[in-house]
Amino acid sequence: MTPRSYRTGLGLVWLVAILGGISGAIVGGLLAYDGEQSWLALPLWALGCAVAISLIAAPIMWQRVVLDERAGQLRYHNIATAHRWRKVPLTDVLEVRYDNFVDKRKAMVSGLYLHMRNGARPARHRLMDNEMGGYQGPSPMFRDIAATVLRAQPRSLVDPSLLAAQ
Repeated sequence: MTPRSYRTGLGLVWLVAILGGISGAIVGGLLAYDGEQSWLALPLWALGCAVAISLIAAPIMWQRVVLDERAGQLRYHNIATAHRWRKVPLTDVLEVRYDNFVDKRKAMVSGLYLHMRNGARPARHRLMDNEMGGYQGPSPMFRDIAATVLRAQPRSLVDPSLLAAQ
């Protein structure tokens, strides 16, 4: 069984860039309307804001996950790990919990919490769902991780929404 890799989709990156461009166009339009800037500067404002917002959001959005069932581990890096790779032994996972952003709990994006056995450091890992259209429930990545954890550790508690077939 080969390791399965997941990464941030380009759709999310493009969405952030487009939103940055729209906000830059609005700022440039307001400055031009007030007479402080020329209307010719409008595309520069749009481009500048698109680039600036994309650079700010890139480290927050960027995440890579490698699920290696043969080695019995999950490797990931994201903003929570300062983009350093972390290894999670699948047999040490006691609970897999899905935190849906639609429920407006603690996050602005959906997350998957992996609670580890006592004594493991860190005691909890959080993976972000970076797919577009998260209103359909857990992403295929989250479902794959939950199923792999159950195969490695059948006694793990797994959120039922991760096991439901779609």
